[in-house]
Amino acid sequence: MLNEILTADIWRFFAIFARLGSAMMIMPGFGGTLVPSRFRLLLAVAISFLLMPVLGTRIPPLPNHPAALAILVLGEATVGVFLGVVVLSLMTALDVAGTFIGFQTGLTNAFSFDAVAAQQSQLLSSFLGNLALVIILSSDLHHLMLQALVDSYTLFPAGTPLPLGDFSATLARMMSASFSLGVRISAPLLVFGLIFYAGMGLLSRLVPQMQVFFVIMPLQVLTGLWMMMVSLSVMMLLFLNAFGAGLTPYLAPR
Repeated sequence: MLNEILTADIWRFFAIFARLGSAMMIMPGFGGTLVPSRFRLLLAVAISFLLMPVLGTRIPPLPNHPAALAILVLGEATVGVFLGVVVLSLMTALDVAGTFIGFQTGLTNAFSFDAVAAQQSQLLSSFLGNLALVIILSSDLHHLMLQALVDSYTLFPAGTPLPLGDFSATLARMMSASFSLGVRISAPLLVFGLIFYAGMGLLSRLVPQMQVFFVIMPLQVLTGLWMMMVSLSVMMLLFLNAFGAGLTPYLAPR
């Protein structure tokens, strides 16, 4: 009797860990190369252990056939990866916004390490991504990500066939929405760039002997950075609202 209980509890734990661990491997703030692998592993194990009393009853019995076991574990990992990619796709809006802002301020060739993308990225994209990550953690929005993982057992019950078509359609729609959000975040700088470049073109026609783009470059950088700093709070507020709205569909109604 004790052996059966122990086996069932171990199976439930690893089934929960397969979904949570695969999601936390990708989710910003929990995953990434800056977070040590041991810390990520221990955090996923600890959260899976804490959620066992809550989610243990939603885990199907241990399959008798190895193929059925492999399919079930693969399905749990797929759901976790899907939720992690959903969060990551929301963060790509800042990468799009930073790229547009970099074009308008003349800083597209400045690079730094991006903790969200885990690679070298354009300077302003890295700045916006790191700032958003700090705000998400300080405002406890990362709890929303964990809540979405827990409620995913209501939306995608363990052991049931996965809606892979819906997964792909959702990701395509979210990437489109993230691009639109990135354009809206960078809208003040896009308007500034349109007016600024039109003015430089007019000045170049009026004074052909003047190297306009060389002379005006410092003004472009300073004015663009000033405008970004002025509108930064609105940018982050717009992103945080979209971030919460993007995770809301994966929360179970209460």
